[in-house]
Amino acid sequence: MIPSTPPTGNARAMLRALAAIACLPFSLGSALVPRRVAFGAGDWRHKALEALWTEGAVVVADVGDGGEEDFKEAALRLPRQLFAERPKLLSADAPVSGVHEELLEAKRRGKYLPGSGLLPHTDGYVYGDFLPDFVTLLCEEPSVEGGANTLLDGVALARTLDQEALHWLETTPVDLSEADASGIAAGRKAEGPVIQWPSTSTGERRLKWRRQINVEEAKRTRNWHPLDASGSAAEGVAGRYVSLWKPLPNATEAEAKEIRRNLAELDGRLQSAFASAEREGTFSLARGEALVIDNWRVLHSRGPYKGTRKMWRVWSWTSEGSGLPPGGAKTSQPLSEVFDAPRAEL
Repeated sequence: MIPSTPPTGNARAMLRALAAIACLPFSLGSALVPRRVAFGAGDWRHKALEALWTEGAVVVADVGDGGEEDFKEAALRLPRQLFAERPKLLSADAPVSGVHEELLEAKRRGKYLPGSGLLPHTDGYVYGDFLPDFVTLLCEEPSVEGGANTLLDGVALARTLDQEALHWLETTPVDLSEADASGIAAGRKAEGPVIQWPSTSTGERRLKWRRQINVEEAKRTRNWHPLDASGSAAEGVAGRYVSLWKPLPNATEAEAKEIRRNLAELDGRLQSAFASAEREGTFSLARGEALVIDNWRVLHSRGPYKGTRKMWRVWSWTSEGSGLPPGGAKTSQPLSEVFDAPRAEL
């Protein structure tokens, strides 16, 4: 949960509201369908931030209404407008990335097929522990069919776990890095528990977890295959371990075995949750709608699709996160040439 409050609210009142929400029952299989807020209408910023605080995501409508350059600039401006006070945007110079453009490079590297789906994940793990705490995705052109979004809430996940499992995930360090051979790109090294609760600028704790996808295993799942001419996804192999969490190199054989077993169980839970969420409620973005996600809390995904799909992405680092990554916010996508340099130089 994000403990900060919209600028017109009262911090203690917001924290009491969050505590009340935390007592509500959650189901890991329930999809998180974010509310929509019209950009520029009344206290739109307060409403958008409130949705982020309480639910982990929001859709901001009526953002951008022109050509490609207008959408690109609108995507760049939105985080600056939304995170103008608290949380305060630290990465105002973070570039915007055309997702539709970077997918061409992903295809060249064998990491993507035109129309492939994407399993639930967090963004920016190439930055290691300094992954962005918010992600903005602005739709310029939706696909003609498919491509629906699914969100999974980490707070909901934590509330479904028994105390022993939750304690293990909060205290057992594992390798959280992404490797180029199995992921999208080679990222900075990171290690620690899967579920973390770092303190924010207010001294409160905020959920931070991440999930990277093993692309080679994901290729074997139904979600990888684009929609065929009939509009249905081709069949694939389900039930595989598709996350990149793994034991640290210094783990003993017995420790590594236990870690793999527990991580496989968590991965299986997520796959079941994803399948349930796809049935219970997905949503799509229309032209001019931007999805803003708490990237520390919520996993996001898209289904297979047909046709052109144009999206603009900005990664954002705020005052309620881990600070800017060493070297600054140089990119908003994992395939940037920034990450082709040795990691020590970043």
